[in-house]
Amino acid sequence: MFWMMRLLWCVMSLYFYGIPQSDASERCDDWGLDTMRQIQVFEDEPARIKCPLFEHFLKFNYSTAHSAGLTLIWYWTRQDRDLEEPINFRLPENRISKEKDVLWFRPTLLNDTGNYTCMLRNTTYCSKVAFPLEVVQKDSCFNSPMKLPVHRLYIEYGIQKITCPNVDGFFPSTVKPIITWYMGCYKVQDFHNVIPEGMNLNFVIALVSNNGNYTCVVTYPENGRTFHLTRTVTVKVVGSPKDAVPPQIHSPNDHVVYEKEPGEELLIPCEVYFTFLMDSRNEVWWTIDGKKPDDISIDVTINESLSYSKTEDETRTHVLSIKKVTPEDLKRNYVCHARNAKGEVDKAAKVKQKVVAPRYTVELACGFGATVLLVVILIVVYHVYWLEMVLFYRAHFGTDETILDGKEYDIYVSYARNAEEEEFVLLTLRGVLENEFGYKLCIFDRDSLPGGRDKRPEGPESRVLASNGLRRAHSSWALEGIQFGGFLSSLYKCWPFDNSVVFISFALQSLRFKWRTEEENFALTLKNFSFP
Repeated sequence: MFWMMRLLWCVMSLYFYGIPQSDASERCDDWGLDTMRQIQVFEDEPARIKCPLFEHFLKFNYSTAHSAGLTLIWYWTRQDRDLEEPINFRLPENRISKEKDVLWFRPTLLNDTGNYTCMLRNTTYCSKVAFPLEVVQKDSCFNSPMKLPVHRLYIEYGIQKITCPNVDGFFPSTVKPIITWYMGCYKVQDFHNVIPEGMNLNFVIALVSNNGNYTCVVTYPENGRTFHLTRTVTVKVVGSPKDAVPPQIHSPNDHVVYEKEPGEELLIPCEVYFTFLMDSRNEVWWTIDGKKPDDISIDVTINESLSYSKTEDETRTHVLSIKKVTPEDLKRNYVCHARNAKGEVDKAAKVKQKVVAPRYTVELACGFGATVLLVVILIVVYHVYWLEMVLFYRAHFGTDETILDGKEYDIYVSYARNAEEEEFVLLTLRGVLENEFGYKLCIFDRDSLPGGRDKRPEGPESRVLASNGLRRAHSSWALEGIQFGGFLSSLYKCWPFDNSVVFISFALQSLRFKWRTEEENFALTLKNFSFP
């Protein structure tokens, strides 16, 4: 039985449009596959599809064509197939039927997806067009790959509404369907500013928080069966027309000057803010010396970008770029222009050639290096020749601290009674300290009072006491009365002696003198002194 039905349909198809002896098929106006007319329907729901020929391609309607003897024929190509087949209108319960120029599905199934063709023809005329039909599935929250229409509402603009779309013609006006509205997965019920009212959904005050997908489910009876229509609309809250203004140019502005050297890249952004205006054409463009960049000889590139706010206010940015700017380019007049339904504005960019300051990089580096080197040399010289420097300063600029200190001698020398030490004290030590450096020594026996009585210096007599002998015995009187005015600090590096009591004890083997001659100048270095 099945094969007989297939054979019958093949014969009918040959009869209608495949007869070789008729040349009408050769003259058929084929509008091809109109992918822009793609139709999406939900699975297991009714669908009604009108032939696009009468809506978009022909100047007459179905009634006129039928009166002229033209016949409308439907056939389809299954998904992933190339063979065109007649549509079976003899399915149980008339699941697929045709009424005038409308193809009905009650309901659709997933395998109904394919390309459908409607052909209007007679023996002398033929015209046809194909369009895709996609049957999609939906989940419990009405999510699907279906393309959704967008309905825009003005923010805080009074009561506005959306209407359940594409439900006309499914049921007569005498039928009262049940309509249920959802926002996402949630039934619209007890919303503070959204109120369902039959086919309409009213927004008392539209807010940005009302953005989302709203679904209406229409339930109606037909011939003892119940059908459901599911329609989803995306609601987008946009800026109010009360707030619409002409374009606002944020860049260029009076606060930014584009200074460039010849050969550098010049980048000037033209950033323009547009408030939302329904069906307004927003435009941004550059002019250079009053001409568009395409009409000028210089190599200019314009890069465009676009961004939107939550209320679909628009920010357009056109960046003018010149890779290697010339001095002539820096003298040109660059103007950013913008226009919308509210008006047109423009703003010139401030461009000028950068004044190059003298570059002292090498000079500064050399000066800094020389300064560092000089500091290092001075530190080394001071570390090595600090004694000579101190002596030089005191000799030429310092005050003689021994003038008013009330002391007669600079150094008191006490030594053992033997020839070796006496020779050292009287010849070497005295010759160096008195003759070379001008210090006044009080040498025991030499400077004693007549009669041979030992005169030990009291406090104000001498500044330093030098002894090689009884250290502890001498310390009892030496530390009490001898004051030092500070000259030793200029002889060797040791503790500061100003206004302090010093007692120097030395043995012959621990006192070393070094002599060096430089142009008849002498220096004395004392080493290995032991301090109590």
